[in-house]
This record gives sequence, structure tokens and C-alpha cells, in this order.
Amino acid sequence: MLGAGAVACGSGEQQAADTAAAAPVPPVPAETIHGLTVRDAWARIADSAATGGAYITLVNGNATAVEIVGAASASADAVEIHETSHHDGMAKMSARPSITIAPGDSLVMAPGGLHVMLIGLHSALRAGDSVPLVVQLATGDLVPLTIPVRAP
Repeated sequence: MLGAGAVACGSGEQQAADTAAAAPVPPVPAETIHGLTVRDAWARIADSAATGGAYITLVNGNATAVEIVGAASASADAVEIHETSHHDGMAKMSARPSITIAPGDSLVMAPGGLHVMLIGLHSALRAGDSVPLVVQLATGDLVPLTIPVRAP
């Protein structure tokens, strides 16, 4: 589950991290996986042991809603989905425990809005690198991705 704290390394999250490290993944833009089409995926350049950001557009081609309930990466200690909001001239990030994408709708994760936080990176993210990421759905299905790293 995505939450205000770090994603726990329970069996689902560990399975997601193991899948991210081991599973062959199609290049971005990815084919449709479990009815979700991935577009415009990229991660920001970051120093090792830092927190990095990744941005993805997911299009729900299913006839029913899809709920994202977790994510993991073999490249980071924890993964959370955050939303940036602005109040009184101050930007604030808060974790989202889950996100639902209605049938036919798109979820756009972009700088300044919803985004994936890669917490405790194991190594620096340099332009040309890629980051494994596995998105966990409420159904238990996993969506393995390879996210290219680039400058903003």
C-alpha cells in the first residue's frame, strides 16, 4: 500500500522489487500491460542515496477502473506516489495511499503534480541509465516497467 511512510517490504512489495530486478521489460513507451498503457515515462537525474523522482502517464484501457496500491524498485529503499500541492505560496508534498484510474482515463504524473518518489537510491541516476519500477494493482497484478533517466 502506498502510504505516508515508506512502503513496507512485505511479501507483495518484495515480490514487486524482485520482479523489477529480474523481469525483462519492454522499452518505454511500453506495450499495454494488464490493460494499462505506459507513456512518457522518465526519471530525473539524481545523486546516490538521494531521493529521486519519476514521471509516467498511465492510460486505462480496461472496461473497469484500475487502482494502484503500491510500487517498488530494486534501485531504491522505498517507493511512494506523492502529490504536490501549493498553499499560501508554499509547495507541499503528500503521499497518496492509492490512486484509481477510471476506464478510458489517463493518470499523468509530471513535475509539480503527481509523481513517483524513489527514496534512498542505491546508486546515482545518470542520463542514459534506466530504473526498474513495478507498479502494484489492487488486483495483485504487477506492472513491471523500465524508466529511462534524463535531465528535466
